Amino acid sequence: MHLTGLDWAIIFGYLAMAMALGIYFSRRAGRSVDDYFVAGRSLPWWLAGLTMVASSFAIDTPLGITGMVASNGIQGVWYAWSFVFGGAGALGAFVFASLLRRSEVITTAEITELRYSGNAAAGMRLFKSLYFGIMLNAISLGWVIKAVWTVSDVVLGWNPHLTLGVILAITLAYTTASGMWGIAATDTLQFFIGLVGLIVLLYYSLDSVGGMSGLLTGFEERYGEATEERLRFIPRPGSGFFETFLVFFLFRWWNNPPSAIHQRIVSSKDEKSASLATLIFAVVQFALNYWPMILIAMVSLVAFPELATADAERGYPMLIVQLIPNGLLGLLLAAMLAAFMSTVDSHLNYGASYMLNDIYRRFIKRDGTDAHYVRASRISTVIMLAVAVLVAYQLESVNQAWYYLTQLTAGYGFLVVIRWFWWRVNAWSEITALASSGIFGNLMSPRVADLMGYGDALRQLSYGWRFSIVLMITTTIWVTVTFLTKPSEEEHLVRFCRKVKPFPTFWGPIYEKYPDLGWNPYFRRSVLQFLFGSAAIFGICFGVGNMIFGAMALGVSMLVASLLTFWVILATWKVGA
Repeated sequence: MHLTGLDWAIIFGYLAMAMALGIYFSRRAGRSVDDYFVAGRSLPWWLAGLTMVASSFAIDTPLGITGMVASNGIQGVWYAWSFVFGGAGALGAFVFASLLRRSEVITTAEITELRYSGNAAAGMRLFKSLYFGIMLNAISLGWVIKAVWTVSDVVLGWNPHLTLGVILAITLAYTTASGMWGIAATDTLQFFIGLVGLIVLLYYSLDSVGGMSGLLTGFEERYGEATEERLRFIPRPGSGFFETFLVFFLFRWWNNPPSAIHQRIVSSKDEKSASLATLIFAVVQFALNYWPMILIAMVSLVAFPELATADAERGYPMLIVQLIPNGLLGLLLAAMLAAFMSTVDSHLNYGASYMLNDIYRRFIKRDGTDAHYVRASRISTVIMLAVAVLVAYQLESVNQAWYYLTQLTAGYGFLVVIRWFWWRVNAWSEITALASSGIFGNLMSPRVADLMGYGDALRQLSYGWRFSIVLMITTTIWVTVTFLTKPSEEEHLVRFCRKVKPFPTFWGPIYEKYPDLGWNPYFRRSVLQFLFGSAAIFGICFGVGNMIFGAMALGVSMLVASLLTFWVILATWKVGA
């Protein structure tokens, strides 16, 4: 591929702007650990929301969406849509954002010692920092890096390792220098560049197949009688994907906000800002962002029918090679760089926060100065990147990594939601939930099953059934352990409730003895806002989808109903206690 001088100017201009922002914020980030990891807890709602979207607007996302559409049609995107309910969606906006902002933690692992008492809680904090902050974070970063190899190989034809090395070096430089301050600023720039690039690619992709009518015709030519099912937003009962859809819809979304979203929530300047930022993220990410990727994925399936389903992810960058003219090519490459870098900087920063906050400062050196801890934070960022690159070499595809990680934590999500509402949950509950989901999730993995000799039998079970089995076993174990072990110390639970002000529902004896802790009285209202807020986000999502595919009356009706629902929610919204 030949890049013109204009293409190179756009690419280098973007990289220079990212570096300049990192240098500008480096002094502010160096003042303290809070400044470095959570921007001094002072991000306004709009900036926190934009940086949430940018951190999830990753280069691997369109490749993963392409793989889902290739495997199951549009309904395959329920892997992502199901999170409308979860901690990154309506549950986060209407319930968890205010709880987390009041907690004043830095990482999700730190919540463990805030919520539970004793040595078990300390050990759990250490384990979670290693498991989520380093291992699973490295897997997440690894699949993003894997996506860059795919794009670099297809689009540029250069050595993907050299390309990746240069990009990572630049990302590492501004991330280590500026921390969350610089990440928030560069994420905003990267979001808009990435959005423009996505729209440009969508325009040329649809134009290449004769617009929506041509796309639908081509899709029908490729899939024949299966076309109608593949174009459904919601699968029919009895269809091949319906079991997996039910698992995603009912069970998969249970969780607190993921680490990148959590970090932005606790970086917000107050509870209202945290909640509004999460709501903005949920609407933009789940209701709007995926549709351009879905359409581009459909075009790639029509344009490259020779690609097997397992290689369908390559179709997305192949469209860039074939369709984008010189001059705009630099913009597309800058957009892809922005999507990649906005995700990498987030993962590096919050991975380093686990290393520093939950391992080094908690268990190794507890009396260091702010300057010492900031230096240690920057070193941790470099270590996090090295681990992620090693993991990337072990992954076969983006889609594979998404599904594996989902199954690995099946059942654990129930526990981390319930611990905010039920006083009886303790550290041993969480230890057994996490251990059980990890053990049985791996036992239900085809790769492990092949090694142990039952791979053929396991493949007779759909992904939905495998997930459900892990979930049921894990839930049974941790609930049993909860009743067989003692709750956290009463004094510790009182301190927790005084700080985060949870809903009194299911806090039983703690609420009865200490009714004056500032409990949040809006449980019923928050549940209703969660349910109607979820419906409104889905209404926007499928309203836009129906309009795209020609059902204008239905699409507009859904959009109007959703906007009216949001108006009522915002008019009655009570944030915090």
